[in-house]
Amino acid sequence: MQYAIYEGNMERLEKKLNRIRRKCNQYGCDFKYEQVGEEYREIENPEGKKITTRFVIVDVEGIAKVNGWKFVAEVQFTENGNIINKAVDDIEVPERYYHSKPICEHCQQNRVRKNAYIVYNEETGEFKQVGKSCLRDFTGGMDAEGVAAYTALFETLIKGETPYQGVSFKHYVETKKYLLYAIETINHFGYVKADFIGGKTTKDRVAEYYGVDHGQYSSHWLTQVRLEIEAEMHKIGFKFDKPENIDKAEKALAWITEQEEDNNYIHNLKTVCSLERIPVENTGILVSLMPTYDKTMEIIERIRKAKEMDKKSRWQGEIGKRITATIENYRLITSWSTQFGTTYIYKFVDTDGNVYTWKTSKELEDEIKSITGTVKNHNEYREVQQTELTRCKVA
Repeated sequence: MQYAIYEGNMERLEKKLNRIRRKCNQYGCDFKYEQVGEEYREIENPEGKKITTRFVIVDVEGIAKVNGWKFVAEVQFTENGNIINKAVDDIEVPERYYHSKPICEHCQQNRVRKNAYIVYNEETGEFKQVGKSCLRDFTGGMDAEGVAAYTALFETLIKGETPYQGVSFKHYVETKKYLLYAIETINHFGYVKADFIGGKTTKDRVAEYYGVDHGQYSSHWLTQVRLEIEAEMHKIGFKFDKPENIDKAEKALAWITEQEEDNNYIHNLKTVCSLERIPVENTGILVSLMPTYDKTMEIIERIRKAKEMDKKSRWQGEIGKRITATIENYRLITSWSTQFGTTYIYKFVDTDGNVYTWKTSKELEDEIKSITGTVKNHNEYREVQQTELTRCKVA
């Protein structure tokens, strides 16, 4: 297959292809590489200026691979830890790769790398961190053609088989500032997930608003797009640097530093938030901090209010006497299995904030408006007065 390679990348390409050639010979695979022509193209650089560049036409075929291995994640190395970009959701990458060094565990070469890749053997359960060159030893998609496509500044699809054309420029954003744009966007539109169909996601809107304010739509052919985005920002009164936004961003960033890295997502989020600047491909992770933080704060506030309400609880009725209470809410505290079936313990709170408990073999699923039972005991748990009931009837 033929590719047009920017002349400045030819030396790097040929070094990679020579290594591929050796590996193809090692595994008995066919390999072909030759320069077949040249062409000149007019392109627009990031500043919007048109320049003429020379491309070399190369013809590349060949593949080297080892069966039984599966590509599961990309590792981005940063000064504050590694970002794990998973390609397979049902496989959790081991924690040892959160802070691994840029060494290839296949060829054992330790060199300066921005990225490495995690492969997984489905038969043995073994994981390996490998470099880009060695990755092709483990997958059928990252072959000599894929290397040529990558060097030609093509983006490689995540599973590695079909490259698609498009010049790529590395672009970074200021982490804290970008987060302020995310907060203000969510203030106006709520949080819209990346799998939302039929409208713009939060990630998309934040990228547009940040991009307009930072000259990413300055080209003349993007003038209409910029004007439409600016009109939308003006209509909603978009102002990212409000004091309340700054305060919330600081609290969210402080909160994430205190979280345990008990899964790949939290590890990635914590790493991204610790960096002063991040690549645009990681902005989706950064934006997701806010709904994660908001949800956690809501749970904490709900627990706090419940505890405050529980402190108002007083013992009700006399031990041995029947009483009836109007129920505000209830929940299952715990349950366990016995030789006679399952035992459940429920906590009820009445409209005055008084707390009741009931141990029963009945499983409650419906809405309960009132409960009538015999007072078995007056207990106290964590400074909360609780009335223990037995032989109850619910309505």
